[in-house]
Amino acid sequence: MSGSEQNRMRGIIFAVSAGILWGFVPVYIHFLGDVDPFEVVAHRSLWSLVLLVGLVLWRRQMKLARQIFCDKKLLAGLAISTLFLLANWTVFVYAVQSGHVVSAALGYFIYPICSVLLGIFVLGDRLDRWTWLALGCVACGVLAKSVLIAGVPWIALLVAGSFALYAVTRKRLNIDPILGLFVETLLLLPAIIGFFGWLAWSGQSLFFGGGALFVVLALFVGVLTVVPLILFHAGNRLLNMTMSSLLFYSNPTTQLLFAIWLLGEAFSVQDLLAFGPIWSGIALYFVTRPKRVRPVMPTG
Repeated sequence: MSGSEQNRMRGIIFAVSAGILWGFVPVYIHFLGDVDPFEVVAHRSLWSLVLLVGLVLWRRQMKLARQIFCDKKLLAGLAISTLFLLANWTVFVYAVQSGHVVSAALGYFIYPICSVLLGIFVLGDRLDRWTWLALGCVACGVLAKSVLIAGVPWIALLVAGSFALYAVTRKRLNIDPILGLFVETLLLLPAIIGFFGWLAWSGQSLFFGGGALFVVLALFVGVLTVVPLILFHAGNRLLNMTMSSLLFYSNPTTQLLFAIWLLGEAFSVQDLLAFGPIWSGIALYFVTRPKRVRPVMPTG
């Protein structure tokens, strides 16, 4: 297996693993119960930063991290990606608070289409006819999902657009996934400190209402955030935007499986109308990828 094929396989493993791990997030939120979403986001940022500091120190990359702050162009790019990430989290929080969870979930169905389009117009990706056909199948599934929930609301578009812009911006920067996340979460630190300061000043608990279990859950959200994001960016660096975006559907697929097996939800005909074309499109894409022909060795 050539080096490029090995990188491609590693990228596929990273991208699928990220999607599967993100599929655990709804289970985590379901277990937390009725918790202020802003507090979840704050803990997500804070403990992600703590974990990333440990990883950067362990890899002896603190000097490289400091160099990023001396590179104005790279720092500006990471500041922009941080804003996109913060916008994505904020819209998602608003969706949860206002009862538009379904709309937010639909956003992550739309995200791969947005990122593929950005890959074409921003990164210059070129698609063959089989890829366009595969994307057409995926788009039909997304359209079916949209129609079944009575249209595509702006929340779904904002969720999809902000995360697609984040993914494309980070891909263009081509920075080490751990270092990039470290700088992004460090840039969010002032807002995190301000939020926890406000909680303390207003006399509210800093750990989801208090208790040893919720302290552990607050710490765990850092792992649940950092590990999938590292895998996601590692996959993005090794794959083109089309492939990594289609593999992102491992996320809603995993969420669907958890909803059926753990939360007791039924898999309806409506679900099949959405997931059927999406899975078919993904299968078509990978089946039609050109196979590298191994050179025939001379026999003498």
